[in-house]
Order: sequence, then C-alpha cells, then structure tokens
Amino acid sequence: MTAADISRIRVAGFRSIADAAFPLDRINILIGSNGSGKSNILGIFELLHAVTTGNLQTYVTECGGAEILFRYGSGQTKTIMLRVEFGDSYYELHLLPSGNGCRIDREHLTLITDDATLQLVSSDTAETGIFAGVQADASWESFRLRLQSWTTYRFQSRCTGAEDERRLTEFLHRLQETAPEHYEKIVDTIRLVFPQFGTFQFREVNGVVKLFWTDALVKDHMFGLGALSGGTARFINLAVLLLQPSPPHLILIDEPELGLHPYAILVLADLMKLASRTSQLIVSTQSVQLLNAFGPHEDNAGSRILIVEQDHGATVVTVPTPESLADWIEEYTIGDLWQMNILGGNP
Repeated sequence: MTAADISRIRVAGFRSIADAAFPLDRINILIGSNGSGKSNILGIFELLHAVTTGNLQTYVTECGGAEILFRYGSGQTKTIMLRVEFGDSYYELHLLPSGNGCRIDREHLTLITDDATLQLVSSDTAETGIFAGVQADASWESFRLRLQSWTTYRFQSRCTGAEDERRLTEFLHRLQETAPEHYEKIVDTIRLVFPQFGTFQFREVNGVVKLFWTDALVKDHMFGLGALSGGTARFINLAVLLLQPSPPHLILIDEPELGLHPYAILVLADLMKLASRTSQLIVSTQSVQLLNAFGPHEDNAGSRILIVEQDHGATVVTVPTPESLADWIEEYTIGDLWQMNILGGNP
C-alpha cells in the first residue's frame, strides 16, 4: 500500500451505520444482501470527497438533507463521526445537524511524513477549514490532491445518457491524440468481450465531435452508442475507467457486473487488478464470479473481502481472514462459501 492509501476507516452515525470500523487494502470487495448497507459504505467516501473539495453543503442537499444522512434522523443521532487512517496519518471529522443541512463541528488532520509531522485543526465551519486553505508543505499538497481525485461510479441501466456520452467522447478523443497506446489497449480490451466491435470513429456533426463505432466485418458503416447493449456500454465505460493513463487514486464502483457476460466479468477482474497498481479500489458486488477472482489466495495479495450485514437495524462490516477460511478453501471457492452462508452476507 502507498502512503496515501486508506488503511482503516471508522464511521459512526452515518445513514444505517451506528458504529463500524474496518481495514482496507488495494482492492476491496464489498458483499452483502440487498439492503445491508453496501451503498452506504460507498457513501462514506462520497461524503469525505465532498468535504475535502469544499462541497459539503451541496452534497447534503443532493442527498435530501441532514435527516437522510444522520442515522434515524437528527432526533436520534446528534453527530456523524468519520476517521480515515492512512498508515500513521489520519483525518477525523465530526458533523452536526444544522437545520436541513449540517455543519462541521471539528476536523483534525495529522499527516506524518519521513521529515515531519503536520497537524491541522479546524472547528465550527460550513465547509472544510483544513482542505480549503493553502499550505506551503509539499506533502500536504500532494495528500490533498490525492483525496480530491477520488471518484465514484454508480452505473445506471445503460451508461449512455447525453452527458455520459459527451464526456466519454471527449475523453476518448483526447486519449487517441495524447496517449495512443492507452487508447489502443482500451479498444483491444473491448474486442475481447465484444468481438463484433471494430473500432471507434469520431465525426464532427454540427460543429460537435460525436462518437461512433464500426462493425468488425462491415467497416464502412458506423453505429451510434445507442446501438450498444446495456452490458456492452457498461463494459466500455469500465475499460476506459480502469485503463486510463492517469486514474483517480481511489475508485469506487457499485455493482459493475450488471449486464456482463461471465467472460466479461473475468476480464473485468483482470482490469481491476491492473488498475490497483496505481489506484485503490472499493467495489460493491453481487457476483459470485467476481468474488471468486479475489479469494484469499496468495496470488490475490493486496485484495480484501468485506462482508456487509444488518444487525438489529445497523450495518456492520466483518473481514474474513485467510486463516479463518483455510480449512474451507481447500475444497470450496470463496463464492461457494458465500452461497453456503459460511461467510455471511446473505439475507
């Protein structure tokens, strides 16, 4: 793990989470039944990203207000506490309800480097008082930029809405011109799971660059992205996300396997492992096949499985260890153990 990887997180009072703490690795796979709170675990990092980028109030409004964020509402929960550890360094945040929004009661950053220890404290603010300022310390600036690069991907049914299509077109067009080796790797990866795919084509329509694709057999006819199936469109987005030359330092993906063929899921697992060389990943899944790709084996070092369950109305997170599963793994896959309810994470 790198110095700015999240090594451990604790959260209390947020949505369905009363008080939970768990470690993280380079690749983290969340499994659990519907309604267990997996999306709320991802929401922890979305909240932290909103705070570090100075967009807390916008985030609270978009979520529906403080009553949605505070567990059972602000009448039952008075404080949301988040503590994120990066090895010996940590950032801690305490939020209080304020009308239909919330305020930062206090926040504390301790950043330990080889040369020095930096401590920053702020209190009673609407937005962050730590990440909004400018610090001369180069380590702090690097740390801030890493946190602000965090990105969440919650794919919808097709992932090809007008705004999604515009961003994908602009990104791929730029990539083709500035990083052709990464662009070609994305195209080759798409062909692995979609043999009909020939290549992308960019055409200017009414002064705007549009993205099309060609058939591998009939290369003189172009199709729009709307002609792609939902699963194919999703895989293209995933391939672009995980194979881009400068990915976010933390990538959150909610159920990437939806609509994907089993072979595509295996390719996706390989892409995730490749991306983990430069990014930390937190992925929520319901796929046994994807889970099997990250079981507790030596060749999966750097990956961790987190089991998300409900216990008396509260989301809890447990982390199985290779030692606790040693006897089972000799005969069963990790997916088998999930289906057999040995791991937990079932209704």
